Amino acid sequence: MKRSSFSTRSLFSGLYLLLLSMTGIVYGQDILTPEERQWLADQPVIHFAPAPNYPPVEFFNEKNEYQGITADFIRIIDQQFNFGLKLEIVQLEDWSEVVAQARSRKVDMWGAAEKTPERSKYMQFTRPYIRLPAVIIVRNEFVGEGIAALEGKKVAGIRDYASYEHLQEHYPQLDTIAVPDVETGLRMVSYGSADAIVASNAAAIYYIEKNGLTNLKVIGESGFEWNLRFAVRDDWAPLLSIMQKGLDSITAQQKRDIYRYWINLDSTDNWSFAKDYQFIATVIVSVVFLLALIGWAIRRRARLKFQRLTQRIEEQKKIEKELKKLATTDALTGTYNRRAILEKAQIGYQKCLNEGLPFSVLMIDIDNFKQVNDQYGHEIGDRVIKTVVDVCTNILSAKNIGHIGRFGGEEFVIILPMIDQKESHLVAEQLRESVEKESIQCTENTLHFATVSIGLASLEDSETFDELLNNADLAMYQAKKAGRNRTAIWHEKVCG
Repeated sequence: MKRSSFSTRSLFSGLYLLLLSMTGIVYGQDILTPEERQWLADQPVIHFAPAPNYPPVEFFNEKNEYQGITADFIRIIDQQFNFGLKLEIVQLEDWSEVVAQARSRKVDMWGAAEKTPERSKYMQFTRPYIRLPAVIIVRNEFVGEGIAALEGKKVAGIRDYASYEHLQEHYPQLDTIAVPDVETGLRMVSYGSADAIVASNAAAIYYIEKNGLTNLKVIGESGFEWNLRFAVRDDWAPLLSIMQKGLDSITAQQKRDIYRYWINLDSTDNWSFAKDYQFIATVIVSVVFLLALIGWAIRRRARLKFQRLTQRIEEQKKIEKELKKLATTDALTGTYNRRAILEKAQIGYQKCLNEGLPFSVLMIDIDNFKQVNDQYGHEIGDRVIKTVVDVCTNILSAKNIGHIGRFGGEEFVIILPMIDQKESHLVAEQLRESVEKESIQCTENTLHFATVSIGLASLEDSETFDELLNNADLAMYQAKKAGRNRTAIWHEKVCG
């Protein structure tokens, strides 16, 4: 275990930090209450344990310096708002040890963690500030697409990660194996000790590049998405409030700058090529020197080496292109994934709010979907999901309105910018009735007719987008309680 003071760390260049700070609010505005200030003053130290091997979210570099997205968020919060966080960075061996230390109160705070029922017994969480999809990575010779192709295969997941728990709970047909970190899992897949690994696309890019694992490819998303949050021990409520205020006060531009610095696939591509180019130049110089001594045999060997290096560069670019596509696309339906639709929704919502225009959200859930999977299997379940999305997409395209994205499992969200509640209700009913009429082939002699429950919420001046989305979700559950296959409009008295 290694410990260090956060204040001594140089997370990134002074120029970059200055640029981020200039985009924020004016220094000197105190966002904390006197009670929160006193609570911070009374704490001699806050023991903060990051995930040690989770780039680019958070990790320790070759000099054991704490870096990544979360580290930059903490530095902005602490310096811009003058919190005076007395963080002692605790560098542990792996995430399992981080979890164990938090249970025993030897660690007070995490930087990037998924909220789960088990962890909520001893930690409390901020709202998410990072969303990362979990992708499926296999060797190039693997045949098949998506999670269904992994039945009976050895699938690696990171021990004590929420994504590993998701695999065990939702996909018992997989032969899941626990690994200590992403790097170990990727190596196991590359060397044939495992058939696949479920990991974040950003971390995968980092370790594929670091280890030169050119025999890997992506075959889809796993259906799990990390909604990463700060977490503090459950008896330190003031610290939770302090961290949430800090997160809420960081501007959208500052967040984009941090994400772009760490998760920009284009820059990763250029960086990869730059490193390889230096290596190529070294090889060429060496070859020229050796040619004078050895002759034709060495020239031939150098050409082969150069060809292999060029092939590696092209394969690496292909992997990065696939990962970039998966950052915004749901593998099963081809529509927006959860992160992409929520980002698009936030932009559209803010524009409508600023211009005084209507904005509506539909939350859609396929009724009795578990029974479909239990009766016909996951392949038919996937067919039902794709059919529902196709019906909705065709209607939205014909009307030239809205966007649909897969929210998770059998749930979908449709955003309707510039569409008021009355018109949105007509759209929702058209979607519901069209889905109900669409036949889906289950077996040779069996057709299935799916139905959906829809929740509708529309913009009010007092709402944030997260509240609007939550209201649509509440209305959707109201529709299910009322008998399914119907649309419910959110009203505070009814659904609140």
